[in-house]
Amino acid sequence: MNSWQELWRLFEKGGFVMPLLLLGSIMAVAVAVERYRVFRRAAAETAAMREGLEMHLLTGKWDEALAVAEQYENLAAYVAAAGLEQAERGSHTAELAMESAANRGAARLRQRLDLLSLMVTMAPLLGLLGTVIGMIRAFNVLNVSSGQPFAITGGVGEALVATAAGLCVAILSIALLAFFRAKLDGILNDVEETAAMIMAALLEQNP
Repeated sequence: MNSWQELWRLFEKGGFVMPLLLLGSIMAVAVAVERYRVFRRAAAETAAMREGLEMHLLTGKWDEALAVAEQYENLAAYVAAAGLEQAERGSHTAELAMESAANRGAARLRQRLDLLSLMVTMAPLLGLLGTVIGMIRAFNVLNVSSGQPFAITGGVGEALVATAAGLCVAILSIALLAFFRAKLDGILNDVEETAAMIMAALLEQNP
C-alpha cells in the first residue's frame, strides 16, 4: 500500500505533464495490442500457403493456385491472389497487380505505427518541460533568510520525476516500434518471395 501511495505522490509532484505521459503510455500499449493482432494475421501460415501454391504453379494450374491463395488470410496470400487473378493476361499485368496489392497491404500494416514514433519524440520533450517548470518552482521556494538554503533540493528531485517518466514512455514506445518494424520487414520478405515464385512460374509457362 505504501508503494502505491509513494507512486501516487510522485505522480502528483511530476506536474501537469504526468497525465499526458500516462495517456501516451496507454495509447502506446493500445496501439501495440491492436497492431500485434493485425501483424499476426498478416503472417499466419505463410509457409503452408507457399507450399500449396508451389505444387500448382509447377504445372501451370493457375485456378487451383488461386483457390489455395484464397484459403488464407495472410498478406502473401492476398498478394498472390491478386497476381494469379491476372495470370491469363500475362506476366507483366500479374506483376503490376501484385505490386499494387503489396503496397496496399504494407500501408495497412504501417497504420498507427506513426503514433509510436510520435511518442518516441514527444514523451521526452514533455518530461523535460515538466522538469523545467518544476525547477522554476523549486527555485522560487528558496528562502535563505529563513535558514532553509536546502529547501530547493527536494523540489529539484521531484521535478526530475517528469523527465524520468517521459524517458520511460519513450523507451517503451521505441521498443514497440522496433519490434513492429522488424515484423513488417519479415512479412514483406515473405511477400517478395511469394511474388517471385509466381513470376518465375508465369515466365516459365509463358516466356
